[in-house]
Amino acid sequence: MNTLSTPAVTPGPSQYGPGRPRRHRTRLRADMPLLGGVRPPLAALLCLLLAVVALAMLALGQTVAEDVAPAVLNSQQHIASDTASDIRAAVNQDVAAIREDATALSGDQATTDAAYLKALTALGTPWRGAALVDPTTGTELATTGEAFPASAVSSVAANETIPPKLVTLTNGQTRLLVFASVDLQGQGTRLLVGSDLLAAPAPGGDLTRTVELVDRHGKVVAGSGPALTATQDKRIPADASSAAAQQGDIANSSTRPSGFLLGSLAGGHRTVAGWADVATVSDGGADALHLVAVVAVSTPQTSAVTGNSLVALIAAASLLGAALLITALLVLGLQRPLLRLHLAGARIARGDLSRPAPQPRLGEAARIGRALEGLRRQQVGSSPKVFQPLKRTFGARALVVLCGFVLVAWSVPLLFVLDKPTSTEQVPAQLISDQQLRTVAAANRVESSLATGYTDVASVAASLSASSTTSRMQQLLASTLKEHSRYRALYVLAQDGSVLTSVGLAPRQQLHHVPPGGGVLQLNTGGKVPSTAVYAVVSKPAPVAGKPQPVTGPGTPVAVVGEFDTSYLNSVLNHAGMGHVYLVDAEHKVIGSDGGFRAFQSLPDPSLTGLAVDNPVQPANAVVPTSDGTAIAAAAPVGVIANVSRQPSWQVVSAQPESWLDLSANRTERLTMLVGLLGLTVSVICLGWLFVVVVRPLRDLAEVAERLAAGDRKTVLYPVHHDEVGSITRSLEIIRQRLGSGGRASASSKATKAGKATNAGSAGKAGNATAPRN
Repeated sequence: MNTLSTPAVTPGPSQYGPGRPRRHRTRLRADMPLLGGVRPPLAALLCLLLAVVALAMLALGQTVAEDVAPAVLNSQQHIASDTASDIRAAVNQDVAAIREDATALSGDQATTDAAYLKALTALGTPWRGAALVDPTTGTELATTGEAFPASAVSSVAANETIPPKLVTLTNGQTRLLVFASVDLQGQGTRLLVGSDLLAAPAPGGDLTRTVELVDRHGKVVAGSGPALTATQDKRIPADASSAAAQQGDIANSSTRPSGFLLGSLAGGHRTVAGWADVATVSDGGADALHLVAVVAVSTPQTSAVTGNSLVALIAAASLLGAALLITALLVLGLQRPLLRLHLAGARIARGDLSRPAPQPRLGEAARIGRALEGLRRQQVGSSPKVFQPLKRTFGARALVVLCGFVLVAWSVPLLFVLDKPTSTEQVPAQLISDQQLRTVAAANRVESSLATGYTDVASVAASLSASSTTSRMQQLLASTLKEHSRYRALYVLAQDGSVLTSVGLAPRQQLHHVPPGGGVLQLNTGGKVPSTAVYAVVSKPAPVAGKPQPVTGPGTPVAVVGEFDTSYLNSVLNHAGMGHVYLVDAEHKVIGSDGGFRAFQSLPDPSLTGLAVDNPVQPANAVVPTSDGTAIAAAAPVGVIANVSRQPSWQVVSAQPESWLDLSANRTERLTMLVGLLGLTVSVICLGWLFVVVVRPLRDLAEVAERLAAGDRKTVLYPVHHDEVGSITRSLEIIRQRLGSGGRASASSKATKAGKATNAGSAGKAGNATAPRN
């Protein structure tokens, strides 16, 4: 802060002689501060409070009716994104499967291409059709299963990767073709082609929803559920395709655009749809298909209204009254007395002692006024020997606190009391249904991940035999780990439980005893990290008549085990718009979550545990109390994997707080809280500014003025700011200097002395002018 130097004593008005104009009052008023002091924070406080009044009327006073809640539209968008994610995963799984089959075929030995295709069917991959193609000419060398157009395979270089394609059969159905290059022993390089059905799965198994896959030209290439009729707005798929096309080349984009659309209204129900691009950032995946997934549903109308005119009117009127009241209190109780003291101090400092100093009624201003009056009396010689300061009463600090209390009393009800959603404002039934549907879909994704994992290890186990070498096992495991990021460790167990070979990280919980069959195992029920594994048994060599039974030793492979990465299972649960999602075991302990969790802890709320306990095998939903408030909760069991002998009983439980939903009541509540928070912020900033700049220096000035009036002539007063307080401090310093030099003349006596001194000076000058020089 800049410290102003103390000015010299201003000469008295008598020095200007009789009849000369006195310009000190005009000059001092011109020097009054414009940018500092008490007026700027008061003006800012009033202007900002009026702005909050206007915001309250604009934000809360406008009411908007909604026949479909935005939360319902957002939910459809999330469902479409989930569906697109499932389709994307299915396509990428086919791409990975054809590459794994190519790797398996490269290790086999056959005499013809047809024999290799026969070996392909033994791997267990359910291709609807498969073919081996000459990569240089595109000629089909061998086929099996369903035929597809030969023109779908173009002539490519042997080392080029072909992205998946969509082809149309003669019957009008669409098929997905995936490709992989394979080196066959004795045949050379071939292109392995697999054909699969492009499905549009119903999200969560809800067959009442329309699901369609639309290509870049707006053509529906696959679908499920009821067809969209004219009354349901048949333009939805085309609109979704156009909206997706506006996003540009999604194959080269890192974003995955999605959105929602409103359809027509019929019979109190409106058709709404969500759409999402089926795209991925990986090479050779679903991004090459340029598909858009559209999910449509008919939902009942609602009568929700955003905004509250009554609350807006009450809040604005009460704040306007509070702003005017506070401004009047601060102007009358702080600004006006301070300006009067500023002018009086300047008058007394320049020697005008004819009028008494103003005497404000309360606070520091009253104490300073009494001290100024005492100093004036001391200069004219009529002051008592001992100065009697005023008792401390209601001051500037109490006034600012009172104003702050008024504004806080207005803001706090808006933050915590007014306009809260009541229990009669129910969440739309569509949202509750959507929450259960998405929970079922999450459980299905967990099931699919476990089933895919079992397929992976079963494929490796099928490629092994009692005579497989360690290098062969290592090759298969490394290839599987490279293709899939879901595992943290893959290893082969021997008959005695030892690990013959492994890839990846060290297993957290090694499987020493292999149960019969194959499936999924939960390896631990306690500890810091849950551990889950899939396993498949290596087939024993079949006995041949007339030959001795094959002998198996300690080093014979008996099972292939894949331990899941915990973060992978958590990512399966992580889908936007579901709230909190948990994967629980048979004891209802958490073993996975889309957020942070402690392994094997109980669900965070007893209501969620009760929902899971009461519905162990069927999906269920409920509106339950939780630590985050009332929430929409749902529970769904993880489905049974086919062709496995062991699988743990798991459930997926989700809970989405109602306060997180984009409902009209929540939006009105947030707007109300925003207005209250702005009012509170303005109060803290402006009143804090006033306290720091004016009130605190004013309290210190009152102490200094009383000490000076009581006889302290040694303490030098330094004005710190160029404002009213600084001006009064400057005036007190001038008075201190005058009193320290012993000046106690009244204004009239000073004028007489000044006149005599002037006359004497004139006579002296005249005498000097006539005196002879020596």
